[in-house]
Amino acid sequence: MPVTIKPYGILKEYIHNLPEVSVPPGQTVRQALATLGIPPEVVALVTVNDVQQDKDYTLQDGNIVKLLAVIGGG
Repeated sequence: MPVTIKPYGILKEYIHNLPEVSVPPGQTVRQALATLGIPPEVVALVTVNDVQQDKDYTLQDGNIVKLLAVIGGG
């Protein structure tokens, strides 16, 4: 069963404004980001099944990953 990645805000631009994409399990969040072309440094928060995880978390079958971007300002 694939892993569902749901980026929010500006991160959607990296996946052509799709609401979600699927990646295979067994890789880390960081590896999945690289596969999708999302720079890890622009991701501020990762949740897996609504539990905060770091980018080195290994994705499992059926995980739902939500990604929130770094917010800048001035």
